[in-house]
Amino acid sequence: MGPRLRALRVVGFKSFAEKTVVEFGSGINAVIGPNGSGKSNLADALRWALGEQGRSLRTRKAEDVIFAGSAKRRAIGMADVTLVIENNDGLLPVEYAEVELGRRLYRSGENEYLLNRARVRLREIVELLEAGNLADNAFLFIGQGMVDQALALRPEERRPLFEEAAGVRRHERRRRQAESGLAEAETNLGRVRDIIGELRPQARRLAAQVEQQSARRTAAAELAGALVAAARVRWMAAEETASRARESLAGARADVDRALRELRAAEEYVRNQTIALVERDRTERDRRDALERLRARTTELRLQEARLMAELASARRDRGRAASERAGIEERATQVRRSMAVPLPEIDHDGESVLREVERELERAVEALVTAGSAHAESTEREATLRRTLAAEEAELDRLRRRATEA
Repeated sequence: MGPRLRALRVVGFKSFAEKTVVEFGSGINAVIGPNGSGKSNLADALRWALGEQGRSLRTRKAEDVIFAGSAKRRAIGMADVTLVIENNDGLLPVEYAEVELGRRLYRSGENEYLLNRARVRLREIVELLEAGNLADNAFLFIGQGMVDQALALRPEERRPLFEEAAGVRRHERRRRQAESGLAEAETNLGRVRDIIGELRPQARRLAAQVEQQSARRTAAAELAGALVAAARVRWMAAEETASRARESLAGARADVDRALRELRAAEEYVRNQTIALVERDRTERDRRDALERLRARTTELRLQEARLMAELASARRDRGRAASERAGIEERATQVRRSMAVPLPEIDHDGESVLREVERELERAVEALVTAGSAHAESTEREATLRRTLAAEEAELDRLRRRATEA
């Protein structure tokens, strides 16, 4: 049993704005309806899905098969028709028990052919239908009046009908394709002959040259050997050149890697040196600041030293003056003691008054001596204090000088 049409799904094709599914049972199926109900559009959908390009679809251009809209419905942008064919007997050379052949057309002009919902080319659909004698079959769809026309044909005019029904037309198409292929092959053969005619003088000249070189070898073998040898020499030369180039490239890459490593090392060294210079500059700046502070401190200490030396000189002058005063007082005291050691004369009231006067003067001298001793002690203590302060300042100055020298 051949393939049987099981269903037809139509969306957006001509008058079928909504999705319409027509299922077919076994035997004869009939579609009944008034004129203008779209019965012919179903046959057109079958032809269109099988690859019809518009000869009998009653359209002027391809986009006319898409539903153009009506007063109540807007236009649709795509026409889609799918045929469901039963293939249990394997008449169509595919591994499916049920084959779906579909075609889609968009208003942009893009056309798609589907085989079991997978996109294929039109050529593949045609070859599949040709295998089942369904491609380009004039009697696959018999329209109104074609039966009466077939009965009215003369015997010689009925021959194409019988050939189509018997499948002879398919072989005729293959024969025409084979003849077209043979004609193309004859054309190619003529071109090959022309090329051989052009190359024959060159071959003769090459054969003569080969015969001069070796009488035991044929021209083709010599030419092939020479070509192989030349190709081998060129190949070996190219291989040697490529090997040297690879070695040079490897060396260059090694040099580049080494140069990059040296560059990185140099950059790292420069970075370290820069950091070190920045650190040294910071250290030098700190040392300069410390040196300036030390110089200021040294100047201050020198001023203090000069002031202390002036105070020490003044203390020494005060000490000398106090020593001189003490020596005068001691000399006056000695004179007084000497005068007191002289034997007393007779009591003389005037002398007593003089003696009392001398005693008071002696007391004043003793007081002055005590005062001078206290002043001398204070001067000595002040001088010792100034010496200790001067020694401390000199030690601080020496320390600051050593720090300045180190800085």
